[in-house]
Amino acid sequence: MGVLHTLDLENFKSYKGKQVIGPFKRFTAIIGPNGSGKSNLMDAISFVLGEKATSLRVKKLGDLIHGAPIGKPVSNRCSVTLNYKENSGRMRSFTRSVTNAGSEFRVDGKVVSVQQYNHEMESIQIFIKAKNFLVYQGQIESIAMKNPKERTALFEEISRSCELQPEYDRLKLELQKAEEDAQQNMHKRRGIAQEKREAKLERDEAEKYQHMKDDLAAKQRLLYLLELFYCERYGKEAQEDLASRKKLVAELENKKNEIDESVSEKHKLVKKSQRDSHKLEKEIADKEKEIAHERPLYVQVKQEVLHVKSKLETCNKTLNAAQKLAERNEEQVQAMEKAAKELERKKAECEAELESQSQELDLHLSEEQINEYVRLKREAAKRSGLMDMQLNSMRQEHETDRSSKVNEERRMKAWQEKIKNKKQEIERLKKQIDYLAENAEQQKIVLQNEEKNLVSMEKQVKESKEKLEKVSVELNEINKQLSDASGDSAESERVRRRNEAIENLKRVFPDKIHGRLVDLCQPSHKRFNLAVTKVLQKHMMSIVCDSEETARDAIMYLKEQRYPPETFLPHHGLDVHPINEKLRELTYPKGVKLVYDVIQCNHPAARKALQFASGNALICETAEDARTLAYGSAGGDRYKAVALDGTMFQQSGVIGGGSHELKLRAKKWDENALKQLRERRAQLQEESNNLHRTRRKELDVEMQRNKLTSVEYRLKNMQLEKTKCETDTLNKLTFELEALESELSVIPPKIEEIEERMQEREREIAKIEAKSNAVADDVFANFCKKVGIKNIREYEEREMRFHQERVDRMREFDNELDRIRNELEYLRSEDKHRKVKQELDKVKNLEKELEALKKKETKEGKILERLEKEMEDLKIAAMEKKNEQEALEAELATVKKEAQAAQRDVTSAEKAVLALESVVCRKHAERHGLLRSAKINQIQLPLISGSLADVDAEDEEEMDGSQPSGSNNLSQEQIEREAKIKVNYKQLPENLKDLKDEEEVKRHVERMNKEINDAQATLSRLNAPNLKASQRMEEVKEREAETTEECEMARKKARKIRSYFEKIKTERYRKFQECFEPVSQKIDEIYKALSRNASAQAFLGADNMEEPYLEGIQYNCVAPGKRFRPMDNLSGGEKTVAALALLFAMHARNPSPFFVLDEIDAALDNTNIGKVSSFICESARSDVQIIIISLKEEFYNKADALIGIYPEAAAICPTSGVLTFDLTPYKQTGLNDTSIMESTVVNP
Repeated sequence: MGVLHTLDLENFKSYKGKQVIGPFKRFTAIIGPNGSGKSNLMDAISFVLGEKATSLRVKKLGDLIHGAPIGKPVSNRCSVTLNYKENSGRMRSFTRSVTNAGSEFRVDGKVVSVQQYNHEMESIQIFIKAKNFLVYQGQIESIAMKNPKERTALFEEISRSCELQPEYDRLKLELQKAEEDAQQNMHKRRGIAQEKREAKLERDEAEKYQHMKDDLAAKQRLLYLLELFYCERYGKEAQEDLASRKKLVAELENKKNEIDESVSEKHKLVKKSQRDSHKLEKEIADKEKEIAHERPLYVQVKQEVLHVKSKLETCNKTLNAAQKLAERNEEQVQAMEKAAKELERKKAECEAELESQSQELDLHLSEEQINEYVRLKREAAKRSGLMDMQLNSMRQEHETDRSSKVNEERRMKAWQEKIKNKKQEIERLKKQIDYLAENAEQQKIVLQNEEKNLVSMEKQVKESKEKLEKVSVELNEINKQLSDASGDSAESERVRRRNEAIENLKRVFPDKIHGRLVDLCQPSHKRFNLAVTKVLQKHMMSIVCDSEETARDAIMYLKEQRYPPETFLPHHGLDVHPINEKLRELTYPKGVKLVYDVIQCNHPAARKALQFASGNALICETAEDARTLAYGSAGGDRYKAVALDGTMFQQSGVIGGGSHELKLRAKKWDENALKQLRERRAQLQEESNNLHRTRRKELDVEMQRNKLTSVEYRLKNMQLEKTKCETDTLNKLTFELEALESELSVIPPKIEEIEERMQEREREIAKIEAKSNAVADDVFANFCKKVGIKNIREYEEREMRFHQERVDRMREFDNELDRIRNELEYLRSEDKHRKVKQELDKVKNLEKELEALKKKETKEGKILERLEKEMEDLKIAAMEKKNEQEALEAELATVKKEAQAAQRDVTSAEKAVLALESVVCRKHAERHGLLRSAKINQIQLPLISGSLADVDAEDEEEMDGSQPSGSNNLSQEQIEREAKIKVNYKQLPENLKDLKDEEEVKRHVERMNKEINDAQATLSRLNAPNLKASQRMEEVKEREAETTEECEMARKKARKIRSYFEKIKTERYRKFQECFEPVSQKIDEIYKALSRNASAQAFLGADNMEEPYLEGIQYNCVAPGKRFRPMDNLSGGEKTVAALALLFAMHARNPSPFFVLDEIDAALDNTNIGKVSSFICESARSDVQIIIISLKEEFYNKADALIGIYPEAAAICPTSGVLTFDLTPYKQTGLNDTSIMESTVVNP
C-alpha cells in the first residue's frame, strides 16, 4: 500500500501562495501554536479527499480562498494537490480546485467527474463516506461515545452494505404485504372450513341438548340441599361455644389491667433514665467530634515543628560552612593586599636608588666635545654603514625574540596562576562532597527511624481493620438471622440486601445515618403491635438521617451500588405537627391513647421521625371505639383512630382492615427471639463505630508517609547533588586543570627555542660589532685620548647598560604587581559574605517560624488534653447512668413478663372468641351465599316456610362478582330475615345426612361439583338446534372454492418475493459480516496492545446476530486494573484509547493508506501518551502511514518527521508558514531522547 508523499497548497485558507508540505514519513507529526493553522491543514486533506464544505468549517467553497473570509481574496481560485506514492515508486496526484465556476477534480493532471474522482480514491482504499481514516479535533471521544445505532451505520458505510438498504427495505415491505395477504386468505379459508364443520354438528347437538339440561338441574338442586344442611348444623354448634368463651375473656382482662398499671409506673422511671443516658451519649458524641477535629490539627502542627527543625539544622550547617569559606577568602585578600603594598614600596625604593646611580655615572662633556662626538659619529657611520644596517636588522630581530620570550614567560606565569586557582577550586569541591556525604548518612539514619515508625503505625491501623472486618462479619450474620425470621427465602434475600445497604450507609455516613425506624423504636406492649404497624406501615422501613443533603448523597450511593430504592426521613427537614395534648386527656372511649405514647424510642434522633410518621393518631381497644373517634358525633371532632386488631378509621371515611400481610409485618415487633439479636447488634454497631473512629489514625499514617517522602526527597537531592559534584563538576574541573597543564607544557619548549635563536644571533652580532668597533676605534682614536677614555664604546655602553638595567628591574616589579592584582581581583569577585548573609537570613526566618510553631503546638496540645479529660469524665458519668438504667430495665422486664403472660392468656382467649365469631359469621355468609346463588341460578329448592324472595334484592346488583360470595359483611337485619327461610331436606338422601365430619362433606361436595361442572361444560359446548343448517352448508361450500383459488395465488406471489428478498438479505449480511467479524475479533488484541496490558479487554458485539445491520452494535472496554464500567463513565483518556482501538481494528479489516488524527492526545495523560505513541510507532513501521496533529512533546518527539505550522506576523489576513524537520537521523544516532525543541529547524 502506498503513502501520502506531499501536499501542494495554493491560496487555501491561511496558506497564502503556493506551498509544498512534506514529504510525509511513515509517522509524521504536525505541531504549532494554537491558531497557527494546523486544523486548516487537516481541512486541506479533507478537501482534497472530496469532503463537503460543511465539514470544512466554511459556509461555501469560495470561503476556502485565502482572504475570502475578510472580503479580500488574493485570487479567484484555490487548490490542494495530494501526491500519492505507490509501493512501486509511481507517483499519482489528486487535485481539487475551487473556482468561480465551482469545484474541479483532476487525477494525474486530467480533469475528471466527481464519480470518477471518488472511484480513483476508492481504488487506493480511501472511502470518504466512512471517514475511518480522518479524526477531526475533538471527535476522538465521540467515536467511542457513538450509540449502538450510529456504530451500526458506521460499519454499514465501511462495508458498503448500506448500498443494498433501499432495495432491502422495498422488498421487505412487499414481502410483508404479500405474506399478510396470504395469511389473510388462509384465515379466511380456515374460517369457512370451520363454518362447514359447525353446520354439520348443529344437527347432532340439538337432540342431546334438552336431555342434558334437565339432568343438570337435578344435580344442582341436590348439591344446594347438601351444602345448606351442613352449613346450618355447624353454625348452631359454633354459637353455643361462643357464649362460654366470652365469659372467660372478661375475667382474664381484669387481671391484665392490674398488671398493666404496674408496668406503666416502671416504664416512666425507665424513660426518665433513658433520657438522661441519651443526653450524656449526645454530649460524648459531640466531644468525640471536637477531639476528632482537634487531633489532626495537633498532629499537623507537630509535624510542621519537626520539619522546620530539620530545615533549621541543615541551614545552620550550611551557614557554618559559608562562614568558614568567607573567613578564608578574607584572609587571602588581606594577605594579597599587604603583598601588593610591600611590592609598591620596594619599587619606589628601587627607582630612587637607580636615579641616584644615574647622576653619579653621568660623564660631563663640553659643547665642543659633543659637536665633535656627533661629527665623528657620522663619519664612523659612513664607513660602517653596511655593517650598521646588518646590526640594526639583527638587533631588531633579537629584540623581537626577547619580547616574545618575555611574553611567553608572562603567559607561563599566568597559566601557573590559573592552575593554582583551579587546584584550590577542586579542593573546595572535594570538601563540599564530603559535607554532602556526611549529611546524606545522617538523613539515611533519620529515614530508617521514620520507616520504623510508619511500620508500627500501619500495623496498628491494620489490626483495627482486621478487627472491624470480624465485627462486620458477625454483624452481617446477625442481620441475616433477623432477616430470616421475617419471611421466606425469597424475602430473606431482599431483606439481606436492604440490611447490607443500611450497614454500608452507616459506614459511609457515620453519625449521619441512624438506622431504620423499625430498629430505632419498639411498641411498649405486644398487644399494640398490629395497631402500631398499621399506623407506621409505610414508614416502618424508612431510614432516619440527619439532613436532606445526607439523604441525597445516600440515594446517589444506593444507585451507584445498585441497591433497592429506600425512603429517607431527614429529621432536620421534616415538617412535624405538634402533639395535641388534649388527646392525652381523653377518657372516652376507655383505654384510648396516642400511638406516639405507646412506642418506646431510645434513639433521640428518631423521635422526630416517629412523631412525623405517627402524627396525632389514636389507638383504641375495639373497632367500634375507633369508629366513634373517627366519625364522631354530630358537630364533634374527628380523629384518625386504629383498633388493636389493626382496623384503622380515617376522618375522610376510609377504612383499612387487618390482613395476613399486616400480621407478618407486625412480627417485627413481637418476636421475643429477636430481642437478644438486636441487643447484640447494637453492641456490635457501637464497637464498629469505635473501630471506625480508630481507623481515623489513617490520617496520622498518611502524614507519616508524607514526612517519610520529604526525608526521602531531601536524601535523594543530596545524593543527586553529590553525584553531580563527583561526576559532572569535579570531572569538568579536572578536565579543565589537565587542559591548563597541557597548555602550560607547550610554553617552556617555545622559550628554549627562542633562547637558542637569540644565542646564535648574539654570536653573529658580536662578529659584526667587532668589525664595526674597529672602524669606530680608528675614527674616535684622537677623541678618546682627549676625553680620557679607552674607546668610545666604554662611554656608550655604560650609558646604555644602566638604562637597560633600569628598564628590566621596573618591568619585573610591574609583572609581579599585575599578578598580585589579578589574583586579588579574582578573590574579590567571589563574594562569600553575600552567601553568608543569605544563609543567616534563612536561619533567622526558620527560628522565628519554629518559635511560632512551638507556641501553636503547646496551645493545640493543651486544648486536646482538656478535651480528652472532659471526654473521660463524660464516659464515667455515662457508665454510671447506664448501670442505673439497666437495673430499672431489669425490674421493668420482670413486670413486663408478667404482663406478657397475662396478655397471652387474654389474647389466646380473644383469639378463640374471634375464631368462633368468625365461624358463626362465615356460616351465616355461606348460607346467604347459597340462597342468593340458588335464587340467581333459578334453582327450585323445597321450602317449609319463607321464600327465596326474602334474600336481599340489593345482592342482585353484585352479580358481576365484584364482592366474593363468602363476604362476612352481612347486617343483622339480613341474617334475621333469612332465618325465616326453612328448607325441606326430605329430598336429601339419608346417607348424606349422616356424614362424619367436614372433610367427608367436602369430598361429597367436590364430587358433585365436578359432576355438575362436567355437565355444564358439556352443555355449554352444545348450541341450540339450527333449522337452516342445510342451506347454510351449500353457501359455505361455494365460498370455500373461491377462497382456495385466491389463497394459492397469494402463496405463489409471496414465495417469489421472498426468494428475491432472501438474495438481497444474504448479500447485505455477507458484506456486513465480512467487515464486522474481523473487526470484532481483532479489537481486543489491538486494545491490549494500546493499553500495554494483557488484562485490558474490549468487546464488540451485535444486538441482532441474524441481521446485525437492523439493530445496534455494543462496544465495551475494561481498562487495566479497573472494573467494568459503561463507556460514558470512562475517563477522557480511556475513551480516547477505546476510540483508537476501534479505528485501528476497522483499519485492519479495510486498510486505508494513511491515518490523519487531529489532537487525539488532548485527554491523554503522560502514561497513556507513551502507550499510544508506542503503538502508533509500531503501526507506522508495519502497515500504515500515520499523520497526527499534536501539542504535546511527549507524543510528537517519537515521530519520524515534524511539520511545524506557525503564524506569520504583519499580515491583514492570518497567514500560516510551514517548517519541516526530519527526525530519522536522530533516531538512528540515539538523539531522539533529546528535546526536539532544542534542535535546529530548517525551512524547506
